[in-house]
Amino acid sequence: MTWALSGDHVLDPHGSAWPIHLQLPGRANKANAATSAAVAAVFGVPPQVALERMYQVQAVAGRYDVVSFLGRDVRLLLAKNPAGWLETFSLIDPPPTPVILSVNARGADGTDTSWLWDVDYTRLAGHPIVVIGDRKLDLAVRLEVAGLDFRVAEDMDEAVRLSPPGRIELIANYTAFQDVRRRVGN
Repeated sequence: MTWALSGDHVLDPHGSAWPIHLQLPGRANKANAATSAAVAAVFGVPPQVALERMYQVQAVAGRYDVVSFLGRDVRLLLAKNPAGWLETFSLIDPPPTPVILSVNARGADGTDTSWLWDVDYTRLAGHPIVVIGDRKLDLAVRLEVAGLDFRVAEDMDEAVRLSPPGRIELIANYTAFQDVRRRVGN
């Protein structure tokens, strides 16, 4: 048998189930924890110890951080590819939570934005949406085709001002995420 993720547990090769308790959201982070526990075991760290230490992690390079910006709480979420965008949609608070989407197409992102058409943005129905980033107009076309209501903003400041009250979920691709982090001081 090998290591496996089963719900909220890591199964080791001996069939023991180790509970996963993370502060990071989502199934993808549980899968990362299972993989990390397996690697830690190779280096002699017991699964229980490794998994307990993983609970200490609240954010990864700004991902999942909640920052205060212009008097609002903004949760920073990184999505690098269509699968990542869909996973991230499953993590956000339900409507009417406001959502800011930011997309660039710089070297680290890849300059081709055709992947926008591989993301099911209809999962954001009911959320007030504001789009920013270098490729905000490409994203706006995609959201228009998906039949979603949204607004286009010039920058993070305007996007926050256009968002209704409540914590804001911000989802961005790689360089857009870095731009936002610099702007919010994170």
